[in-house]
Amino acid sequence: PLQPAGRNATVVLFSLPDCPIANAFAPEINRLVAAYSSKGVGFYLVHVDRDLTGAEARKHAADYQLRCPVLIDSRHDLVRALGATKTPQAFLLNARGETVYRGRINNLFADYGQRRQTVTQHDLRDALDAVLAGKPVSHPATETIGCHIQTPAETKSP
Repeated sequence: PLQPAGRNATVVLFSLPDCPIANAFAPEINRLVAAYSSKGVGFYLVHVDRDLTGAEARKHAADYQLRCPVLIDSRHDLVRALGATKTPQAFLLNARGETVYRGRINNLFADYGQRRQTVTQHDLRDALDAVLAGKPVSHPATETIGCHIQTPAETKSP
């Protein structure tokens, strides 16, 4: 997913199947895929759970009706390459494969356990619109509220 491969942009979304915040974004992810795929934007949902099986990833994708390719990053190669720390965390790469945005999808969550009734900031959508219009992204980084991605040192037993 990090290679532009003729796309106008690529969105890499990090997720954990048991993260309720990440799962709450499934409808918006599907709306983004529907709105931007025809504009040459590629989407990838990347599961970062080291123990997730292919069957579990397929079940999660079916349960949430995800409409983009789902990858399993059990070795955290993509996590390291992009610097992902939480889920859901979005990375937008331009046509040259450069990261031009990293952060939240939108402001659905004001804080942990504090879900807004109405989304007022559409950060990823705004970044996509800017890139497709050939303009710089006005806010290239936003704070992500979500589940922490555990590194190998954090998962080892003492």
